Parts: sequence; C-alpha cells; structure tokens
Amino acid sequence: MSRGVVLWPDDETSAGIREIWLALEEQGVPSLASETHRLHQPHCSLSVAEHMPAEEALSAVGVVPSEPLTLHVESVSVFPPNGALVLACVVNDALLAEQRRVHRSVTPLSERPWPYFEANAWIPYITLASRLSPAQLALAIPLVVDRLPIRGTFDRGEVEDGTSGENWPAPKPD
Repeated sequence: MSRGVVLWPDDETSAGIREIWLALEEQGVPSLASETHRLHQPHCSLSVAEHMPAEEALSAVGVVPSEPLTLHVESVSVFPPNGALVLACVVNDALLAEQRRVHRSVTPLSERPWPYFEANAWIPYITLASRLSPAQLALAIPLVVDRLPIRGTFDRGEVEDGTSGENWPAPKPD
C-alpha cells in the first residue's frame, strides 16, 4: 500500500492526458486507464510513503498547491527497470518549492517514506504506463512525442491511496 500527496492538472490538461492513455490502449499498450483499480487520475506526486494518514497529512500541508502552478511537459521519459513511461514535467522554482514544502510537512507523519522525494532527488512526472516491454515502449514513445508539448496548470491537490484509488481532496487555493 502507498499513499501520497499529489497535484492534479487542470481539467483540460487532465483530459488531454487521459486521451494519451486511451491512444496507448488502442495500440495495445496498457496504460493507467486500465491498470490495477482503474481509478487512476493524471497526477504528479509530491511525497509518497508506504502509509500516510490522510487527514493528518492534509492538516499538516493545508492548501495544495499553495498557489496554482505552471505545468509544462516537453519530453517523455522511461524509468528502468520496470519500464514506466512518464511525462517529464519541466521543473520551475514554484513547483520545486511546493514539493519541498509538502514533503517536509508530511514526512514526520509518514511510515517508510519513499527516498525519491527527498531534497535533490525528486523528479516531477506524470505516469502514463508501467511495466512496459521494450517493444511496447517502441510503440508508445512516438505516439506520446507527437502529442507534446503539453501546457497547463496544477490547480488542486489531494492525498491519494495508490493501491485502492481512494482520495482525500486538499483545500484549494483562493
């Protein structure tokens, strides 16, 4: 089981990412549209742990994001060894500051926090698919690249349970 504090893209950008998921599925490449509980939503994780009490985490972080954040995607990446295909979000100062703020706030509450979210280790991304073979990646990468760049906003956040798909919305910025 894992839980994390995540950012969601605005509705239009989220719909565009879901279209990529479906385009992958149409090519026979499994995406987050069909993975596990099938409740996945496009998101960028700010902090993840094996367990994180949702209500306490939301109390600790408050509004997520603290202000709407620019979302730019210029490239696609693959994380080995499990063949995860992701949209690589362009890092900017505001996004980096929000990740550090959130991660510092929830780490004391978290059981077995994931090391990928520590200072100077975090890479912002939005997952498209995981556990892809080299042949599936060869089909998927050009399909995704043809849909870049992506421009949008991270305008809301939540605590999300990666195992069940359950989520707890954070307060929104004014």
